[in-house]
Amino acid sequence: MGEIPRAGIENWVGAFMAYPEGVKMARWIHKVKVKGLFTEMEDHASVQASMNAIADVLSKEVSFYLFNLKPFRNIPKGDAVFGPIDYANKLLDQMYDFADYHRIWIE
Repeated sequence: MGEIPRAGIENWVGAFMAYPEGVKMARWIHKVKVKGLFTEMEDHASVQASMNAIADVLSKEVSFYLFNLKPFRNIPKGDAVFGPIDYANKLLDQMYDFADYHRIWIE
């Protein structure tokens, strides 16, 4: 079979034609459980407590050894435009990006 094209919707069609069984899911190497550590509250104290709990779990995981957890433990109070929950969400995005890149399943 030839090389599969990499961009555009027509390339997805090509990928499915080249691999009739479809595109396979990634093989996850590690699994980390942070389920139940998130908060629905948006005040600084609740967000900081949640991020500290997540950082505590990640700090014990060898797979997150190279991930910078310091910002998780120091969430800014923010202002009227960008609050603590916004900072936390940016950090969680970085955590998920790191996990995807290193094939870590976050539960």
